[in-house]
Amino acid sequence: MTDADFDTPTPDAPERRYSAPALEKGLDILEFLSECREAQSLQQIGDGVGRTKGEIFRMVAVLAERGYIERTEGDDRFRVTDRLFRLGLNHPVNRSLVETALPFMNAFSDSTGYACHLAVPSGTQIAVIARVESTSHIGFTVRIGYRQPLVLTGSGHCLLAFMSARRRHRAYEDLRRDDAWIDLDALTLSLDTIRAAGMVQRPSGISEAVIDLSVPILDSHEGGAIAALTCPYLRMKQNPQEPEAILAALSEAARRISDGLSLD
Repeated sequence: MTDADFDTPTPDAPERRYSAPALEKGLDILEFLSECREAQSLQQIGDGVGRTKGEIFRMVAVLAERGYIERTEGDDRFRVTDRLFRLGLNHPVNRSLVETALPFMNAFSDSTGYACHLAVPSGTQIAVIARVESTSHIGFTVRIGYRQPLVLTGSGHCLLAFMSARRRHRAYEDLRRDDAWIDLDALTLSLDTIRAAGMVQRPSGISEAVIDLSVPILDSHEGGAIAALTCPYLRMKQNPQEPEAILAALSEAARRISDGLSLD
């Protein structure tokens, strides 16, 4: 090992013991593409990570060959795949959560006709790790791997309201880092109201006319919510059901999932 393998920390930067330039280049590319809504050209990727096309060409090619990114049809643009996300789903904790939840999620959908999904915190976002489609002809659902900011979604508000104090403190630090102007006092008041109610019922921050109904999945070991079970609610004219009835069924499903996790 040579001196080049070590970084010299600056007064404003945290100490780093090791440097792996090739790995960091690949991670920079993945992180940049994961934040882009549209596929990006090689030039755009280079600009996004502060490198030339020549510097990233081989890394992009290898990431595409390994299935972490893919080339869009008809042009030379790239986007991330769900390969990294699915690797995360193989983590024993996530796998156990999904395996425990799916039977009760299916039972909820069968009894109500509504779709539901399971979301976990991922930095300052939610990530959907499981879903069950509506059993009716019309419904609203989201795909596995769907990500949105915590503060925009019912799932995110549910997670923040019911997670342990330690995890919420860390989440607040991350939120403040992303947005220095965020009003955490107002957010806390909203979360306290949700916690007192035991559930979330609020207009979606993403879609018009959708009401987010969300309840926590609680883990006795964690001491708070580790996931949110959420139903995107639309009131149907044919065979209408009120949100209170859907919330009751959703809460029962969440309770059974939480009980199932405590037996593991």
